[in-house]
Amino acid sequence: MSGETSGAPNALPAGARDDLIDDMALPFLDIAEKLEACRLNGADPETWKAILETNLFLWRFISHFLPKHFDAAVTEETRELLRRISDFMVKVSVALEEGPERDPHLIRKVVHLNLNMCDQILAIRSDLQT
Repeated sequence: MSGETSGAPNALPAGARDDLIDDMALPFLDIAEKLEACRLNGADPETWKAILETNLFLWRFISHFLPKHFDAAVTEETRELLRRISDFMVKVSVALEEGPERDPHLIRKVVHLNLNMCDQILAIRSDLQT
């Protein structure tokens, strides 16, 4: 099965696609862990800003990458949702630039969105195998 490809012109062998899916999911988990650690333990302003910027970049990247490279697995509704979440992350970066203590509830939402996105990306693998 690892040598199979779909009929899409940008198709990868199944094994490479599975690895790519894992590689796309892991940063969402990593950032969720870092955000939660900062929320619980505090962080210096540079670290906090770097994590928020990385989170924003990741959401912007994935909102463009998934629809382009996994077109069959990403519905129009999902594309719109990714765009809206990406726009939301821009607002989060501005709202929380002073630190998580400014709005602990908002940072918990961001952590939850990142964990959910990790799970959704991993679910693409199951969808592609059925």
